[in-house]
Amino acid sequence: MSKKNCVILTAVVTFLATTIFYLTAGGTGLVLLLSKLGNDDGSLSKLNKIDAMLDRYYIGEMDKEKMGEMALTGYVYGVEDPYTSYVNEEEFADMNVTLEGDYVGIGVEVYVDSEDSLITVISAFDDSPAQKAGILPGDKIIGVEGTEVGLENYYRAINMIKGIEKTGDEKTVTLQILRGEEQMDITVSREKLSTQTVKDKIIEGDIGYIRISSFDKNTDRDFSQAVEKLTGRGIAGLVIDLRGNPGGVLDVVVAVADRVLPEGTIVTVRNKQGKEQVYSSDAACINLPISVLIDGNSASASEVLSGAIRDFGRGTLVGETSFGKGLVQSIFEFGDGTAMKITTAKYYTPSGECIDKTGIKPDIEIALPDGLTKPIQNLTFDEDIQLRKAVEVLR
Repeated sequence: MSKKNCVILTAVVTFLATTIFYLTAGGTGLVLLLSKLGNDDGSLSKLNKIDAMLDRYYIGEMDKEKMGEMALTGYVYGVEDPYTSYVNEEEFADMNVTLEGDYVGIGVEVYVDSEDSLITVISAFDDSPAQKAGILPGDKIIGVEGTEVGLENYYRAINMIKGIEKTGDEKTVTLQILRGEEQMDITVSREKLSTQTVKDKIIEGDIGYIRISSFDKNTDRDFSQAVEKLTGRGIAGLVIDLRGNPGGVLDVVVAVADRVLPEGTIVTVRNKQGKEQVYSSDAACINLPISVLIDGNSASASEVLSGAIRDFGRGTLVGETSFGKGLVQSIFEFGDGTAMKITTAKYYTPSGECIDKTGIKPDIEIALPDGLTKPIQNLTFDEDIQLRKAVEVLR
């Protein structure tokens, strides 16, 4: 699947594309900024005056290109949508690497919490350095190697965590974490990560279990292989675990849903002009009872799957209300290595519901105990009361 022709649904502040358009742009710095701003409120005139005043009076050195990049970032930030942003050259190159699934980092998915403007963990990837170091969903990253971070320097924080901007030991990074009222330092290894998004096993003798940690370019293939393996062993039911799944590629989650659902509409995407694109499943599907595990960190693409299963009446949702992101982003390239990421559409479940900001309520609500310090994946069957309930539903 080409990354230039895929739809990305994600609940986190990453740069992932629906359709990539090419625009022409010339110049850098203030010239590039002026070429993109409207003049209705006198912004062009004021920016010209600011530029002239700095040239005439400012005694220090100025990097006009960097200033232009920061101005563009700030201008788009004024939209006040956490998923819409200007993407500079370095960030766009990093986005393309991430889409391929192999990158250097700590294996954590984050977003900026609109309530406190802090960088907040949605999930630590399965078996990642972040998970092994004890980073948990909901943790706030308030510092990197002693440098305070948040909304205002989000991209620098990401580069520091990944080691793109050098800080301390190249092999590790120390994060300052706020967990509830407690602050702590956690040192995490940086590693080359190749994300394995699907894991399967048999539990309780005859129940198949498939965990999907995100939806990347290989998830549908790996899910199909897991289903074939488990059904070949004669399972009586299937649990699909989407807890902590922050989202991913729409085409991929549609392929997974098609494997699970009978013929019908999986999801509808509607843009600003009201144009709709409908994604459908065929009649072939898994002939097994299904239960689906979701929680407050199950977002976007994982909500597409769980919402479709719910609306088809194809399985029972167990756990906690999902994150609530029913938005789609598009990447528009300027042709100079930079781009814009814009929220361009909403998606709707088969019943016509947009779950943005509301999430999906499970059929059976059950929460894990407060104060749990283990990642979900490391819980035993006895400890994981949500999984036990999902299995009970299948009996």
